Amino acid sequence: MKINRTKKLWIALLVLITWSIGIYFNAMNAEEKANYTSDKKKTITKSENSTTGDNAQVTKQTITKGGSKDEDEVELSYYDTIEDAVKNNTFAKDSDAKDSPNLNKKVIKEKVLLLENETNAILFFIGNVRETNNHKDSLVVYKFKVKKEGSKKKYSTPTNATQISGFFAKNNYEIRDGEYEIQTCLNLYNTYQIFNLYPETSQLQWGTSYNKNAPNLTVNGKHPTKVIPIELDGDDCYFWYYEDLKYDSSKEAKISFKKTK
Repeated sequence: MKINRTKKLWIALLVLITWSIGIYFNAMNAEEKANYTSDKKKTITKSENSTTGDNAQVTKQTITKGGSKDEDEVELSYYDTIEDAVKNNTFAKDSDAKDSPNLNKKVIKEKVLLLENETNAILFFIGNVRETNNHKDSLVVYKFKVKKEGSKKKYSTPTNATQISGFFAKNNYEIRDGEYEIQTCLNLYNTYQIFNLYPETSQLQWGTSYNKNAPNLTVNGKHPTKVIPIELDGDDCYFWYYEDLKYDSSKEAKISFKKTK
């Protein structure tokens, strides 16, 4: 029995490592497609608007890199609703296979959280791991540019994306314990602060937990900004996030699920 348990743990660990690499490259590939959004030295020198057949407004921007004469042209379509922006995302599929996992989501099963300011928005929602009917759940994160026209707010084609499969999130919890589950989220999900409205001044941290005491979660003595009950693949769990949790990945976080006064 001891050998079987050891083998099971090793297999689970290998699966988690593979999954972690996938998260990293999914997020980074999406970032590379729109890296102009996070480079403070790039300047918009020209902006032109046009309208498409699906009533989307297309903004073509000329981006100048720092003091150089090099220019990039970037097109972003803007939509009246965030749902339309999600449906019209331009993320490539991982492969041409019908059942391939990918970041190209068309269905929002459930909105979990929307964070936004005057220029950007981040949507956490439950979608399909693969875009086929009744597929397993995934916690998906999309980032958008935002602009206002009068009193109307418009959302761009998503610029960044990542997803966490419900299967892997639960497996992460079952391998060790609740503390390990939270530590993994802190180390992997938003390492480079791609999904943050104020990356210069804060550290947005987020993750999931299958621990029934997750509403009592504290990291380094601090409670999450919000803990939201969700369901992934029929299992009850929690989504939690910190608007600003200064976290050093080189140090082990103090994680607790004990109720505090």
